[in-house]
Amino acid sequence: MRLLLKAIGLLLAAGAILAVSVLSSGYLQIRRITPPLPSIDEILELGRRADLPVRLSWINTASQRMPRSGVLEPKLDPNPNAEYTMSFPAFVAEWQDGRVFLIDLGMDAAAAVDFGLPSEIVAGADPIEPHGSASSKLGESRSRVAGIGFTHMHTDHTSGVINLCRDLGTLALAGEPLRVFQHHYQIAEVNHTTRGARGQLQSAECIESHDLGSGSGLLPIPGFPGVFAIPVGGHTPGSTIYVVQLRVLSEESAGHDDDVKTWVITGDVVNHYQGIELGLPKPRLYSLLVVPENDEQLSKVRRFLNSLSRQPGVELLVPHDRNQIESTGLPAY
Repeated sequence: MRLLLKAIGLLLAAGAILAVSVLSSGYLQIRRITPPLPSIDEILELGRRADLPVRLSWINTASQRMPRSGVLEPKLDPNPNAEYTMSFPAFVAEWQDGRVFLIDLGMDAAAAVDFGLPSEIVAGADPIEPHGSASSKLGESRSRVAGIGFTHMHTDHTSGVINLCRDLGTLALAGEPLRVFQHHYQIAEVNHTTRGARGQLQSAECIESHDLGSGSGLLPIPGFPGVFAIPVGGHTPGSTIYVVQLRVLSEESAGHDDDVKTWVITGDVVNHYQGIELGLPKPRLYSLLVVPENDEQLSKVRRFLNSLSRQPGVELLVPHDRNQIESTGLPAY
């Protein structure tokens, strides 16, 4: 019995050492990736090109109610027990010629159930409610998808690519692969939290990764004018904010541009809009033990987004904050 207890103790100690090693490695990695942000003026001065997307909508693949103490540091949050609903969306940008660019792809029902269970156990969340995959909601329009971007490599944002490739079937195999545009950090820098998403992309037969390089600031997406990637790090090495310039058409404009609205998709820089509005970080234990984050970098990004949100014609979208997305009036696909 003494030998058995000793063996169990050694196994537990080895497991603890391994966990500390993995977390430390992830923390050191995220601390060294701090790409500089563009200025507010650079975003506001983006040119109004002729070929901008004319529609932006969203597909919510799942919802999960939980206390917002699970997504904001409760010691700093003025209302930690307020109701909060986490969403898991895909964003759909469309051009007049039918092209579709997807930003994130959410999850299917099975992936959603698996993903939501830890939040039930640890954060006191309700059971997750799957709403269907992005591919199923797109229906026949999935054949018009010409490009994809991911805010970062976590499976709740990437799992839907498996369904998309499966539903496209022989159409995808016979034609050109769908281009997935990624900053170099998103491709080359992997840790224990992003490895699963990387594996999903590697196994998806209908896509082909396009490296946007290792630059910083506003990176245009080739072939999709009006869409820009901003590498920010902080949450994962390849965390990316997306900017979408949307041409707003009115019935009176007869097809000519009426206005341009700028939508900014924040990724998981924050999971609740008040992280930006009030400058609140995520729970410290989450950023230390679950996803190693660099809150110094995230704080810079939150301030940047807060300033951006105050500019006329600019609207933020926080993917995991269902109420915030709905409050913007962004239409569901």
